[in-house]
Amino acid sequence: MTRSIKILAALAAAVATTGTVAFPAYAAETGKTSSVRYADLNLASAQGAASLKKRVARAAREVCTFHGDRSLDGAIQAKACAKVAAAKAMPQVELALAKAGTELAENGRVTVAAH
Repeated sequence: MTRSIKILAALAAAVATTGTVAFPAYAAETGKTSSVRYADLNLASAQGAASLKKRVARAAREVCTFHGDRSLDGAIQAKACAKVAAAKAMPQVELALAKAGTELAENGRVTVAAH
């Protein structure tokens, strides 16, 4: 009997979590974006590349944070949103890093958008 209750509790927790993860984070509804500038960084260096990635991660957290919501669910959604936003910006980062040292940056910025 105890095993059945544990299984039901695990299933209930999985269903509750799935509902939270399956829907896009609320921050995406606002359509927030942020431009991350990197003209001041030397992208040919490991330090410059790391700085750009940190800036993108910070911008992703900023566009995905809803300042009026301090609930645990809101924090979980904001974190998931930031993870997706940073991942979607990474192709722009990788392109900028690939061009480092070979040609000038086209606009010196990466756009991060809430998802």
